[in-house]
Amino acid sequence: MSPGGHLVTTLVACTATAYATRSVPLTAAVAAGGFLIDVDHMVDYVLFEGRRDLRPQAFLRYYIEGRVRRAVLILHSYELFALLGALAWWTEAPLLSAYLLGALMHLALDIVFNGRITPRSIVTFYSFAYRLSRRFDATVLLGITPRRDRRRFWAEFFGGAPELAPLPTERAAQAPRRARRP
Repeated sequence: MSPGGHLVTTLVACTATAYATRSVPLTAAVAAGGFLIDVDHMVDYVLFEGRRDLRPQAFLRYYIEGRVRRAVLILHSYELFALLGALAWWTEAPLLSAYLLGALMHLALDIVFNGRITPRSIVTFYSFAYRLSRRFDATVLLGITPRRDRRRFWAEFFGGAPELAPLPTERAAQAPRRARRP
């Protein structure tokens, strides 16, 4: 899902949380899970991609144009969610539970919307162990190739990435095969 989509859905979730609980800390925890979870994209961008241009437009364009080489994304993983869920249950921590509620909403939206733009399985992508087994190689994990996107920042922020084309070898495999003549 686009960052703008996450922002809007998180604002709705935070409004509902604030109305239902009247709790600023719980509302902030939902916001952290729903929107701020994407901080791991910035960590990957700087630490694993070696990018230093921290302008929002440069950062967003890097992702929208499919130039990502490594997809570590530590906060976007089933394994972390399971660990935090067990910890929240064990400690009965409402703030951690609220964070998980926002994060689960975020992840579910990512699966639905990002699954439409990548030719590979997006469900397995959110397993940290799966990404590790593929050495966090974004091309192997997502099956995308870089492309230019000439839209402006706000269109990218709210619109997200356009549908990505499969790699050339995958296009050949997906093409209908001609029947052989007897």
